[in-house]
Amino acid sequence: MSLLRPERLKKRAEFLAAAKGRRQHQRGFVLQARSRAQGEGGSAPRFGFTVTKKTGNSVVRNRIRRRLREIVRLHAAGAGARTKPGTDYVLVGRIEALTTSFDELRGEFLRALQKIHSAERKSDR
Repeated sequence: MSLLRPERLKKRAEFLAAAKGRRQHQRGFVLQARSRAQGEGGSAPRFGFTVTKKTGNSVVRNRIRRRLREIVRLHAAGAGARTKPGTDYVLVGRIEALTTSFDELRGEFLRALQKIHSAERKSDR
């Protein structure tokens, strides 16, 4: 089964804009999400990944980033994706992402998506 790679956030301005959106804190990461305006690009969800230098050296940061990217690759582009079109997501990795099992991280990711979008629906009322 071949999964497509999700679109990525690359510019600093895109990360800063997502930081102003909704947040959902989990043990292994913080998920930030923001709906894009009409003229801001395509409709596919986009993802960005960041890990601060406080977390550890480059080897540690890259391991965390790789684990988070794999979770997004498996779940965001899959058939049961809970992501919304036209939304930018940023995962800010924490050191706990290394010691948490992969299955727990996947569960945290799905719960974070669900909570962000349910809070969004409540505010739209």
